[in-house]
Amino acid sequence: MNLEYTDIVRERITAPAFEGGPSLDAAAAEAPEPAAPATKKAKRIYDAVLAALGLVLLSPIFLLVATIIKLADGGPVFYRQKRIGHHGIPFFILKFRTMVPGADKAGLPITRNGDHRVTRVGRFLRKTKLDELPQLWNVLRGEMSLVGPRPEVAHYVNHYTPEQRAILEHKPGITDLASIRFRNEETLLQSTGPAMELFYIQQCLPRKIELNQDYARTANLLTDTWIILQTICPYWAGVLGLYAIILASSFWASYELVGNFTLSGSARDQFARQLPLIVGLQLICLLARRQCKGLLCYFGLSELWQASVGLFEAALILLGFSLLAGDALPPRNVILTNLCTSLLFLSGFRVVLRLWRERTEGEHLPGSQPMRVGIIGAGSLGAQLADFLKSQKSLGRVPVAFFDDDFAKWHKQIHQIPVVGMPECILQGWSEKLDEVAIALPNASEERLVQIHRLFEKTKLKLYTLQWPLPAWHQAELWRRAVEL
Repeated sequence: MNLEYTDIVRERITAPAFEGGPSLDAAAAEAPEPAAPATKKAKRIYDAVLAALGLVLLSPIFLLVATIIKLADGGPVFYRQKRIGHHGIPFFILKFRTMVPGADKAGLPITRNGDHRVTRVGRFLRKTKLDELPQLWNVLRGEMSLVGPRPEVAHYVNHYTPEQRAILEHKPGITDLASIRFRNEETLLQSTGPAMELFYIQQCLPRKIELNQDYARTANLLTDTWIILQTICPYWAGVLGLYAIILASSFWASYELVGNFTLSGSARDQFARQLPLIVGLQLICLLARRQCKGLLCYFGLSELWQASVGLFEAALILLGFSLLAGDALPPRNVILTNLCTSLLFLSGFRVVLRLWRERTEGEHLPGSQPMRVGIIGAGSLGAQLADFLKSQKSLGRVPVAFFDDDFAKWHKQIHQIPVVGMPECILQGWSEKLDEVAIALPNASEERLVQIHRLFEKTKLKLYTLQWPLPAWHQAELWRRAVEL
């Protein structure tokens, strides 16, 4: 390992730059102001302490994963790949192996969803991000940081512009903003071969670098901690935690209401014993109704109905078992009261979030309009368009997917319709799954609209641009009278 690392450093010193790419000296001129020495020292201590602690505490998981990988196909446990690191110095990144041996010689450095080179165990490790844990060793060695721009292979760094190359002035990390926003990157890559790689270079890489540049401008230990927490705790887990707090509050309110706000000590003890069971059952029923997956800030009649059915199912189960369980379950009047309060608390919270989002976006919600329709724009206008098309079945159109430039909305759902990724993803296999595309971007720049229109020049998709503000005629005419290109 040490001999290889020395050779790499010598390679960086003697090589003028990456083949075909701008010089590193030119890129350095574009780099942002370097962090103060004290800040760098604090970040290094932060990284070293957490990396060492992680290696010790997670050692049982390391052993378990290594055993499973070895038993699965008998191949090596770890995978080492040369990446471009701090100041352009190459290094070997360490991962748990998730692909068949020799996979790097049998295809591109990037993988698409369903790539045959990824093993069955590897798919689970990638989904849970457990394959990245060995990089704690890279952090301890000082080659990486816990949070920083993800290091790329030299092949893709060669495509950086001089401005983008300035990101190499920051130490690479195990996670970053791009890792969170592109958490399910493989689902964005639907095509194969050169087309997939071109899409990655032209669409994914620039967006990742832009996110990393935004991070670099405001980086500190607090933002690093927040990014680590978001990486460890994915969106759905955060939703479950928030819902658990809301449902626990509603259960407490139910006990208070039934007890006329004068609960005895025994009633409080009873509440504490029953709380995990009640909230756990409600969460399970809401999960079954897919109410913990979508965007929290979108809430309409369909979501209200599904949430109501889920909470009603939980109440019915509790009422049924209360006949047998005695004091293990709440009294029936508490169960019925909790059905009302939990629905009120949960729906009220989601309505407030929706109103807050609409106010901060500055969008209005007039009537909107839909064969298989893709909607570009996952804002309020696009959300209402999808809801309208789902309810107006006589139009003969069904919303299939959202596409939006906002990373935070990717891989979530609006009215149970997935937000797939950026508009350019339509050309990554989605053009065969759609018949029409509606542009619902009232606040988009003219330049971005022109880019989106050009995407469809070589497709057979019908493209509609929704007028803003929408005319005041009957809602059923809004889609029919949209501007067809």
